[in-house]
Order: sequence, then structure tokens, then C-alpha cells
Amino acid sequence: MKVELRLKFELRATHSLGVRQEPHEHLWLIRAEIAGEPVGGMILNLPAVRDAFAPFVDELKEKYLNTAPELSLDAQAAPTCETLAAHFFTRFAETLDTKFHAENPTVILNAVEVELYDPDGFEWGSAKLSR
Repeated sequence: MKVELRLKFELRATHSLGVRQEPHEHLWLIRAEIAGEPVGGMILNLPAVRDAFAPFVDELKEKYLNTAPELSLDAQAAPTCETLAAHFFTRFAETLDTKFHAENPTVILNAVEVELYDPDGFEWGSAKLSR
């Protein structure tokens, strides 16, 4: 029986795009979906996974994403829901493989979704990168 865990993180940062060149702030909600077979009643220790993923979000908080060295050059050029989903998918998948695969070899990262909000709460939409 496969079970799915979901983790949610928040990121406040600024960016600019060709369609809106002046730097402006957004709230991004990042959702990670992890699937696997339970071992000893759980897929993984959820707090340990959260602690392992959080630094990838925290290092971008309050930054201007277009110049954030943590992002690839493509993501810096266009820090969108799509490029951020790809960034977090790569980081989270690598972390699962290196830190948690030995604990439960059935675990995989199924998807990362990034939702985009204005500071006033208006939701622009989201992008979901799935395996």
C-alpha cells in the first residue's frame, strides 16, 4: 500500500519579470508530495524530512530571486512558479535520495507544486512538477 505525505512551506521574496520589470514581492507556497510504503507504521519521520527540506526554502526568504545565487541562471532570469518548482523538485529529490533512501527505499518525491500570491492574498495560480 502506497501512502503519500504532503509538506507545505512558505516563501516571501521579490522578483521581476519581463512582463513586470519593477521588483515586487510575492508569497510562494511550496507543497512537496512524497510517496512510499510504510515501514514501522510510517513512510518517513515527517519532522526529520521537514527539517531537511526547510533550508532550501529558508535560503531564499526575503531575497531578490533574480540575483539569488542559490538558483540556477535560468531560474534567476525568470523566477516563476515553473522554475521554482523545478528548483525545489531537484533539491528535495536529491535530499530524499541521500538522507532518507536507506531508511525507506520505497520513498520517492511525486511532485512539487508552487502557488503564487500577492501580499494582499490575491492568488495568481500555480505550477506543479510531477514525476
